[in-house]
Amino acid sequence: MKHLFLAAALLLLGSVASAQLKVGTNPSRVNKSSILELESTRQGLLLPRIPGANLADAPLSTAPDGMIIYVPDSASLFIRKNDLWQKMSVDSVANAANWNVLGNAGLDSTKNFLGTTDQQAVIFRTNDEERLRLTAGGSIIVGNNVIPEGTDQVQVMVIDPTTRTLMQRTIAKSAFSNAIVQINGLRDTVQTFRIDSAVTSDITITSAVNGTTGDAEHVFNIPTQEGTSAVSRGFLSYNDWVRFDSAAKYQILATAYSSDVSATGLSINGDSVRLHPADESNPGGVSIVAQTFAGAKNVRDSLSVGLAAGTAPNSTFQVNGSMSAAITTVTGDHTAGESDNTILANTTTGAITVTLPAPTTIAGRIYTIKKIGTGGIDNALTILPTGGSIDGNADYIIYNDWTFVTLQTDGTNWYVIKK
Repeated sequence: MKHLFLAAALLLLGSVASAQLKVGTNPSRVNKSSILELESTRQGLLLPRIPGANLADAPLSTAPDGMIIYVPDSASLFIRKNDLWQKMSVDSVANAANWNVLGNAGLDSTKNFLGTTDQQAVIFRTNDEERLRLTAGGSIIVGNNVIPEGTDQVQVMVIDPTTRTLMQRTIAKSAFSNAIVQINGLRDTVQTFRIDSAVTSDITITSAVNGTTGDAEHVFNIPTQEGTSAVSRGFLSYNDWVRFDSAAKYQILATAYSSDVSATGLSINGDSVRLHPADESNPGGVSIVAQTFAGAKNVRDSLSVGLAAGTAPNSTFQVNGSMSAAITTVTGDHTAGESDNTILANTTTGAITVTLPAPTTIAGRIYTIKKIGTGGIDNALTILPTGGSIDGNADYIIYNDWTFVTLQTDGTNWYVIKK
């Protein structure tokens, strides 16, 4: 058993390089002498489960000596030794039960079943031809008949009410559609959607049956103000706007904007609206030249940088290109502030303590802190929170050089996000 855990540790170390790795309980407490530590009272080490048939195929057929895997077919651990896969233990069940074709008794429904334990399908055959397949995703495929592409046919499953036989049948698509309509009680076979602009009606959605065709028609009415009837309501159209003279247009615009020509925002000069550029002292519009803004700004909706014009961001914030964040190198104790992002702590000449700010008013803030230099495990990097904890502990200590941790706060405590 001792050799088993040693080999497992060596297998996992390739992904963490020279960093210490702690998995399980108390992740911020790593024994100084260990490179890998597992700690738990209810969980164990779970090795990859590989079907025995895959051991003869690349890349497992040329795996290096010392690799350990679990083969479910044999219910055993295997180790790569002398360029061969060798079983490390006997089967966990000495006399594994077989499924008896004459019937079975005393089964445990939580353990005994007919099927597979991997991503393989269950196939049923008669006369050596596939009749039914239960896929790994849970779908049932009956028969192996394929309808030629381009034909107006579909395959359906029917049950003979007399013999209770489940059969596969091919029918025309039109017949299938009519059957579904009847089953679901649909009155209309064609559903249409039309947009209207009746000025005598408010914004409405109405549905009716067309008496000629018997099909349903759904009308979405958006009234447009044209001014041609006694009862006229709706949105102002462009035709209405161009009929206004300059004085009327000016009067409409003047109700919304100041008529003073000012460099501090929007203004009206005659019948034109002027948009003055904003700067760090005056309000205004955003222009295509470089600008500097003052005051805290909140963007209500999603924001993108570097995307093509008219392309909506796929996240709250999307950047199509490189990003830059602050990176600071310290050689002594340091208190992280709002201008810090990545902190490189050079412990070549001695131990360093990086103190995190109080989390109360900075929920969501992230810091990445890395130990650099040649100080070795004797010059530790200690990360100390001001209030709250780090993954439930009073501090977080890094011993190995070139090891990092990314921390984020929820406004109360700090949590390890990546290491």
